[in-house]
Amino acid sequence: MKKVYLILLVVILAQSLSVLAATPTKIEQYDITSEKITDQVYVLSVAWSKTSFINSAIIVGDKGVLLITAQMSPVAPSLEAKIKELTGKPVTHVFNMASDTFHFHANQYFKERGADLIAHKALKYSQASTEILFEDNFSMSFGDEVLTARHTLAHNSAQTIVYLENSNVMLLGDAFRTDKLVYTGYHGVQGHLDGFNQAYDMANDKTLIVSGHKGLRLFSQREDLKQAGETLSNFARLVGKKHSAGMSVADMTADQELLKAVAIYPIYRDRPELIKYNIIQLIELEFRPAYVIDSKALQAYEGQYQANDGNLLEVSVNNGLLFVMQEGKFNFALSPLSPEKFELKGRTDSSHMLFHFSVDGQVTGISPKMPKDSYYEKRIPAVIHQKI
Repeated sequence: MKKVYLILLVVILAQSLSVLAATPTKIEQYDITSEKITDQVYVLSVAWSKTSFINSAIIVGDKGVLLITAQMSPVAPSLEAKIKELTGKPVTHVFNMASDTFHFHANQYFKERGADLIAHKALKYSQASTEILFEDNFSMSFGDEVLTARHTLAHNSAQTIVYLENSNVMLLGDAFRTDKLVYTGYHGVQGHLDGFNQAYDMANDKTLIVSGHKGLRLFSQREDLKQAGETLSNFARLVGKKHSAGMSVADMTADQELLKAVAIYPIYRDRPELIKYNIIQLIELEFRPAYVIDSKALQAYEGQYQANDGNLLEVSVNNGLLFVMQEGKFNFALSPLSPEKFELKGRTDSSHMLFHFSVDGQVTGISPKMPKDSYYEKRIPAVIHQKI
């Protein structure tokens, strides 16, 4: 099971980073189409391949343009040129609505050209270039438009719902997909369903809803959110039921009841084997037995931890989960195996964090334990970080 789940994580990462492998060598090779919503708002779709289209949006102001989703850095010159062609104005602001790589990879490119960068505070615990960070809610006027953003527990740590009030356009990134089941992220199915409900309540029957990838269509409606939520909920329920009954992942992958539950997504009809990754994700994140530490007890672990060389780690509780973070590098949820040992939630190798205690039971330090020669071994020092 662990080995198979590693495949899932690789696939999930590949969905975010596959554009790098498909990067053309000349900017002229990028096909960027635009859909005009109003005189101030456009949706832009960048073609990374014949089947992969990543969406951005722009708001046109008096002196510049606000770009929502910076895309990957190789496409930035083409994107900038397309925006200049449409508006005749420079990009003066970039809004990152999530911590998927394609949302922020080109941040530095636009920052070097004078743009202000705006994102949820969780984005600082990634490799993104950041400047203006907000808490749970954000609102700003830009030209004749009003942008409102709300943080959500769906999909990833910096995920926000972006609503353009005057144009009645909502952007959800990959917290909503038209072509496949979503990756729910650390906060699981319920966190994602809560995100769908937030978006549903913010929208109305005429709202144009844009996902991170074009998928089956560019625009969706409010009822599509409801249908996606019901599909995810029912699918998760069935996976849990069949897993409890002892059905294997291989058998569930071919199970007609599960395939019928996701019938709104044609990809699983054409390639039913793809559903196994969603099954594995649910089993690992939703139905795997875990050592339980309540939220109040987890608060004792919160704080800053510093190594002798000054390397600083932060530990905090968010919605019942313990996170270990480092600015500019990473943000991992932790799953307890004991009061001392926490594995990195969602990883299938031996990565874990070992907490140290005083004789009277107080948390005094943390030691990262990364697999030898792994990606994070060189980035997270395997030394004791003392609580400060």
